Amino acid sequence: MKKNDAVILAGGLGTRLGESAGDYPKVLVPVNGKPFLEFVFKLISRSKSITRVVIAAGYKADQIISKYQNNSDYGFEILFSVEKDLLGTGGAIKKALQYIHSDDVLVLNGDSYVDLDIQSFISAHETKDASISVALTYIENANRYGKVNISNNSKIVSFEEKAPTSSGGYINCGVYLFKKSVFDRIPENTKLSLEKDLLPDMIKSNAYGFICEGKFIDIGIPETYRLASEYLKEEI
Repeated sequence: MKKNDAVILAGGLGTRLGESAGDYPKVLVPVNGKPFLEFVFKLISRSKSITRVVIAAGYKADQIISKYQNNSDYGFEILFSVEKDLLGTGGAIKKALQYIHSDDVLVLNGDSYVDLDIQSFISAHETKDASISVALTYIENANRYGKVNISNNSKIVSFEEKAPTSSGGYINCGVYLFKKSVFDRIPENTKLSLEKDLLPDMIKSNAYGFICEGKFIDIGIPETYRLASEYLKEEI
């Protein structure tokens, strides 16, 4: 089985979550008595092809490192890529790639969970020889997320910005597969947003959506964080 490395984006300030985060970085806020990050670890561990996970940490990185350095509970090696100055999601991935050995890299947001078959995601990515694959799910009200428009063969056509009157559509679940080479042209230590600065241009080069039918939640705002305990009670 081909091995792939993964990056978990865990560097954000969590400003929208506010006081709900307490003294924790967002990925460590407790859900059902466990740090939220462990739901992401559990998801990754279902795929035996992921043997190395790099946590891209920034805000309160010391808490994340202290908790998970030398951890061997999940069947993969855990490393840390630490930003002294926050680089945004795009810049964080670029920095973390120095620790990535595989040609393709799985990237996951550390503050969201989607019930995704990672191995099927990888297989679809390889079959299409995609440069970029994005996990998508359909929701009735996409106004908080913006939409991802795809063609009949699941090729990504465009990204729509968030809109107060948005209807149902496919949204980006925050899980990606990239050919590592798509980041070659991006300068080191540059502050960039993956979603705003990079993806709209990257989709010009063989980008596909992968539709997920399973549950999805993010804990980016207090309302969804409060729902997470019930929503994820059977996941760990």
